[in-house]
Amino acid sequence: MYRAFYSLSREPFARDIRPQDHFPSKSFKEALARLKYLVDARGFGALVGEPGSGKTYALRTFADGLNPALYKVMYLPLSSGTTMDMYRSLAAGLGEDRFTARATCSARSKGQ
Repeated sequence: MYRAFYSLSREPFARDIRPQDHFPSKSFKEALARLKYLVDARGFGALVGEPGSGKTYALRTFADGLNPALYKVMYLPLSSGTTMDMYRSLAAGLGEDRFTARATCSARSKGQ
C-alpha cells in the first residue's frame, strides 16, 4: 500500500538491498573502517548495535570486499547458548566434523 502511495518501485527496507541503493551514513562508514582495522591488525572483534541499525548489512558489505582465497567468512547467529555451542558452530563453519573436533580437543587437553 505505501509503495504505491510513495511511488516506490521496490521494498525500501528489504534485507537484500543493493549497495548502490544504500545510504552510506557516517556510522556505516565508521563500522566499515573498524572492520578494516580488525583485518589489518589481524584481530578478532564483535559488531554490536540496536536491532535494525544495519549490523548485518555492514558485515555483508565488508565481507563482499574480502578476497575469498584469503578469508573465510562465517555467520554465527548465536544470541543464546553456551560457549561450547559457539565453538561447535565455529568448528562446523571451518569444515570440521564435530566428532573429530571433540577428539582433537580431548587429545590436546590430555597433553598428547
